[in-house]
Amino acid sequence: MPLVSWLFFYLPQKQRRQTMETLEDLLKRDAQREKDGFTKKIKIGKIPSINGGLIFVPTVEEEKLYHGQSEPNSETGNESGHGEGEEGDIIGEQPIEEPNDEDNQPGGNNSGREHGVEADVYTFGAELAKELELPNLKDKGKKIPTEEYVYDLTDRHVGRGQLLDKKATARRVVKTNYALGLFDPDNIDTTKLLVCQRDKVYRVLSRETVYKSQAVVFFVRDYSSSMFGAPTKAIVSQHLMIYSLLYFRYKRLAIPRFILHDIEAKEVSDFNAYYNMRVVGGTMISSAYQLINKIVSEEGLERNYNIFVFHGTDGDDFEEDGEEMLTELNQIMAYASRVGISVARNGYLSGKNETVLETNLKKSGLLENKDIIRFFTLSANQLTDEQNKAAVKEMLSP
Repeated sequence: MPLVSWLFFYLPQKQRRQTMETLEDLLKRDAQREKDGFTKKIKIGKIPSINGGLIFVPTVEEEKLYHGQSEPNSETGNESGHGEGEEGDIIGEQPIEEPNDEDNQPGGNNSGREHGVEADVYTFGAELAKELELPNLKDKGKKIPTEEYVYDLTDRHVGRGQLLDKKATARRVVKTNYALGLFDPDNIDTTKLLVCQRDKVYRVLSRETVYKSQAVVFFVRDYSSSMFGAPTKAIVSQHLMIYSLLYFRYKRLAIPRFILHDIEAKEVSDFNAYYNMRVVGGTMISSAYQLINKIVSEEGLERNYNIFVFHGTDGDDFEEDGEEMLTELNQIMAYASRVGISVARNGYLSGKNETVLETNLKKSGLLENKDIIRFFTLSANQLTDEQNKAAVKEMLSP
């Protein structure tokens, strides 16, 4: 364990809490390190949680401190500071957080959720939005009231208040003086107008509910036998970034739905299943699009939500002409705010000029509607983090 971690372990609990910093603060310090000419130390790992959320784990590699004149001998295994016991043995346990009385109350386990996993997703999305320079997408669904509120000078009060509304006051003054015969439209003399206190209109500070847009994001993954290894990892990495960006964009009001397909499509309940499930079968892309249209229609999602669909595949499809696939995709584009299709070619497909999906999409002319649909292709030697970010930027840019 690094020296810093040991020192932290032995700090008194009260002092330890005072030493803690938020992940956002640490990332800002790490960014400043890079500006000062040093390499970044913090890396963000992403793992699925058992409840379907995403856990973002920050890790730091500290330099090793050696005591003595030389580094440890790799052949003999002698190393300074190495005590009894084997590597991996538990030498002590400490709870991550102190027990909270609220955790024993009904709903206590959920009370701080937005400060845990969800807060990290939000922070990660904010960092990505800044890095990729992505502006907001246009909303299509209606906005809903939230539990948040702001105070604004929106209410009006006659006779007294906090800020005089000059336009509203002028209208009432003209109306009153016209009724009294003191206002001549052909010869206006403001010095002769009578101004009463009851004609003065003021703006008053009032509490207003915040309305926000909400989104449903369909993540679709081809999990057929041809989608193994690097292509699957690339697609899932892209979908993690997209979810974080939309979660930040919609202020935590982004609901993920996970669709897997080979010849048939099915919805799974959490990201863990979405990432890990594999089958040995063929590919029928139309089955996934058909399932999305069914869900949206049966649940009436298009009335209240901005709908996003992001599909990852290797481009293979048993339906050579793509007629049914294109019919279902046309229906999705009628209500979706954005459809993003990413093709991560596997090794054996890289030699082809185009995959079946690419050919059918280009022939259809759907890709010309860039306001709705975006398409990105990665070859087998381009499945890197930088290429994944390029794919995400293309699929989410206005």
